[in-house]
Amino acid sequence: MKIQKSGAAVMLGAALLATLAGCGSNDKENAGDAGGEEKVVLQYYTWTDEEDYMKKVVEAFNTQHPNIEVKLNTISNNADEYNTKIMNNLSGGSEMDVYSINGTSSLGLYSSKNQLVDLTGKVKELNLDVGSYGPSFQDITDVLTSGKYYALPYRTSQYALFYNKAIFSQAGVDVPSQMTWDEYAELAKSLTKGEGANKQWGGYYADWITAPLGALQQGATILDDNLDPVAGWLDYLDRLYYKDASHMSYKQMKAESVDWIKQFESGNVAMMINGEWTINMLKADIAAGKTDIAFDMAPLPLPAGVDDPITVGGVSTFIGINPQSKHQDAALEFVKFVSGEAGESMIAESSVLPAYASDKTKESYLNATGIKGSSYFFEANTVVENQPVADIERIGRVFNEQRDLFLFQEEDSQTAIQNFLKQR
Repeated sequence: MKIQKSGAAVMLGAALLATLAGCGSNDKENAGDAGGEEKVVLQYYTWTDEEDYMKKVVEAFNTQHPNIEVKLNTISNNADEYNTKIMNNLSGGSEMDVYSINGTSSLGLYSSKNQLVDLTGKVKELNLDVGSYGPSFQDITDVLTSGKYYALPYRTSQYALFYNKAIFSQAGVDVPSQMTWDEYAELAKSLTKGEGANKQWGGYYADWITAPLGALQQGATILDDNLDPVAGWLDYLDRLYYKDASHMSYKQMKAESVDWIKQFESGNVAMMINGEWTINMLKADIAAGKTDIAFDMAPLPLPAGVDDPITVGGVSTFIGINPQSKHQDAALEFVKFVSGEAGESMIAESSVLPAYASDKTKESYLNATGIKGSSYFFEANTVVENQPVADIERIGRVFNEQRDLFLFQEEDSQTAIQNFLKQR
């Protein structure tokens, strides 16, 4: 599950700027790190949500590398506590050797402030298979870090369509397969019925999904000069929320602070657009007895005229080395393990979608999820959800402000787009 982001990135940037003089790149490496007699101890930091499966990865690495011991440190991701404490570690000379990075904006920030070791030479020297991370990683690297590798990914994100099997069975309707967005809207409308507490929603599209998914699938972004596809996507959301009323409205979700996962688990939602993390969350709640929902998944719907399956997401979680680490050789061994096939297969065994795609990681993931439709994640092409450019978070906030005004029905889509263009 992703860390919630806010203004901490700005705080992080300011603090790092203040400490650049003393926190520059450190090229000194201990040649005996990975092969000497004395055991090297590495301090690795990640956020609390990752502890269950990263603990297994760390234990496996330590078993296979008797001269290196990785110590796992976790920080709560609530209210940006993780970014704040990593910032303090980087600026305060903490004995932090390796750390996880959430999202491309954080990757760009840390790398631009020289807080990550440049791994480009090692990637080429060791002939690491970066192609197995998919084209989104190379796109991010080319644009965000000028083709240099400052960290390697170990998790990726993708959107899909999740559905309640019982509702489809009771309605005598075929379960979803690859559809267009128009077909999805019509199906959702046909499955909507009832009123009040007994209301059955044909679909659920969470209020926090701000990326214009259908526009992105067409190759459009909020950075384009022509934003017609983005305006078209806003109008499509208006159709789902208000015209068809097949989805709980944006106003209602905001007013009632609806918990999207609980709404689906309650059994009164036929279909839901959401990310791959949904599988892990649903399975955990089923195991804990919080819900007995029987669910599966299908490909993300497509814009009309798009034939090949395309989803939105891309590599989302990275691991890199602190330039101040005194054990960079050993740290590189750990980074390679986490982001390589061995570590990624272990991550996949926890129903977490790995960035490294291979037959082994796919098999591990499918066996872990037990969800037939989850093979889609390895078959669809993925377009990047957030463009890897400077200021994308600030531009996104401006877009979201206008998107909110539109979805609260305070302005039409053309007004929202024109206001966004002026502010962008």
